[in-house]
Amino acid sequence: MNRQVVSVFKALSDETRIGIIRHLLGKKELSCQELLNNFSLSQPTLSHHFNKLIDANILNARKEGVSHIYSINYQYLKELGIDIQKIVTQSA
Repeated sequence: MNRQVVSVFKALSDETRIGIIRHLLGKKELSCQELLNNFSLSQPTLSHHFNKLIDANILNARKEGVSHIYSINYQYLKELGIDIQKIVTQSA
């Protein structure tokens, strides 16, 4: 199996990461603070999960001032043949 696909599925093997993706679905992008408000986790813990998703190319991240802004990397996932919306909504 393609190593990139394996990396994506490993990153999605955590409920918190699936939750992050669910919150981002249908939105162009969200800040770390906006996402943090939806989880009962510390900022460092949530950052750990963001980094796992970024490392797997599932999320794009950019810095705006002191804020980090996240979006789903739909193009990359599409190139791999992965429909992220189907995956995270069926795992609910």
